[in-house]
Amino acid sequence: MATKKVMTVLNVDLSIYKTFPPTLRIDAVGLVPTGGWKNGQLIPYVYVQFPPDGIWDFEFVADAPDGPATDVISVITADYLWHAYPTELKGVRVHAVTNSKEALIGKQELISIE
Repeated sequence: MATKKVMTVLNVDLSIYKTFPPTLRIDAVGLVPTGGWKNGQLIPYVYVQFPPDGIWDFEFVADAPDGPATDVISVITADYLWHAYPTELKGVRVHAVTNSKEALIGKQELISIE
């Protein structure tokens, strides 16, 4: 299976887990052009220095089917756990083929992990 960028990002949500240090969970929902796509992932861009706008970029990718697939636009999800994310982080931007979506860190409720 070849890993490819998904077609469209529909939604990006952020949650902060009450760990030490805090952990940021990024959840993304997107669309792919056919059925059979698997293993949605958010891959962080590699920066030489911290982005000046405080927004960290991620590519939304998944494994495309090798053979025949249903010819129907399908939903795919991905998540990313960012342990000890930078305190100056203002948000994330997730990129797909046709668009990108941002989610900003604001007043997310801290979530306890049991």
